[in-house]
Amino acid sequence: MIPFRIELKAGAPVYEQVLYAARKAIVSGELKPGDAFPSVRAISKAYRINPNTVQKAVTVLKQEGLIEIHPGIGARVCAAPKASLEARAQVLGPDVEALVLRAKQLQLSVDELQKAIADRWKEL
Repeated sequence: MIPFRIELKAGAPVYEQVLYAARKAIVSGELKPGDAFPSVRAISKAYRINPNTVQKAVTVLKQEGLIEIHPGIGARVCAAPKASLEARAQVLGPDVEALVLRAKQLQLSVDELQKAIADRWKEL
């Protein structure tokens, strides 16, 4: 059983959708540090996704320090890495820029954007 849900949608790369679902599960606390992370084979079988696609997402999770792989044991969720405020802000830079551009395109005010973010934050 996979401890998070992947909602595959047309138009977005599948590996990004897998990556998003896994990140969400880890960041929201659905998967806690030390919890087993499902194998590439289990995820690919459960969602009928090419194992290479799942492996690509798992590699990114490992590079981000969200999971660690132990040969013979499997993958485990890591404790959130400690980083400075500046380092964390740098990581978010491109995503924030994309969000702001999209909000401007939709003609949202800063207050409307902040409310949308706060509402979504509470949901997670």
